[in-house]
Amino acid sequence: MLHFLFFLNNVKYNLDQGSSNCPGFFMGKERVTKKQMELICNELMEGRSLAKICQGNADLPSSRTVTRHLQDSEESYIQYRKARAIQGELLRDEIIDLVEQKLPEDPKMAMAEVGRRRLEVEHKDKYIRQLQPLGIRDRAEDKNDQVSGTITLSWE
Repeated sequence: MLHFLFFLNNVKYNLDQGSSNCPGFFMGKERVTKKQMELICNELMEGRSLAKICQGNADLPSSRTVTRHLQDSEESYIQYRKARAIQGELLRDEIIDLVEQKLPEDPKMAMAEVGRRRLEVEHKDKYIRQLQPLGIRDRAEDKNDQVSGTITLSWE
């Protein structure tokens, strides 16, 4: 019991002093290491979801911990955004492959398959626009939504 009280007093002292020598569950611990972030981004670029990446690997923190880390670390956030932009490009390739697949011979089955593919393509396309609002390079100057010119109206 005495050791526990000493431990608590030491932690309180370190927190009051702003020391980063506190145990891991206090301030000063990096949530996600650079190596972990690199692994996560590589898996994202392969098309996997963040939740599945974190669930499937015991060496990685939870997806909530990763998203909190992204809010705090500008460097990790930029790395994450680039990985998501590349993931969007892979989704574009999946859309092309989906559209180019041969349809079933039966006309009813073909119509059903066309409807299913249309839904899947629309869903993936919307997701791509969310992943890449500014294009694959994630730069505003690459986005060409501005239309310039002059319109003249006249009444006679």
